[in-house]
Amino acid sequence: MERPRWSLFTLLQIVGVGALAWLLVRWTTPWNSERYVGTFLAVVGVSFIALARYQLGKSFSIRPEAHQLVTAGLYSRIRNPIYVFGTVFISGVVMVVQRPVL
Repeated sequence: MERPRWSLFTLLQIVGVGALAWLLVRWTTPWNSERYVGTFLAVVGVSFIALARYQLGKSFSIRPEAHQLVTAGLYSRIRNPIYVFGTVFISGVVMVVQRPVL
């Protein structure tokens, strides 16, 4: 596997996850089971998004460009793991903030 390079997009993702973690730590309203489950889902979603992004390596691009087909790791089981775990992450965030309208 090729070593991935850091890009501005990757650094923005890291900053976004840090901001979410700060929000969760600074939450002042009482926690209940829904918020704990939501936090777990958000952490799992972000972790697997990072893993899928890492496994893409140089095949990752913001614009739709064909580089090389990735068929190893998560991509051997799930066609679009970033979309799947992005949905898990967003569901977790909605559960944490308890706003079903989102």
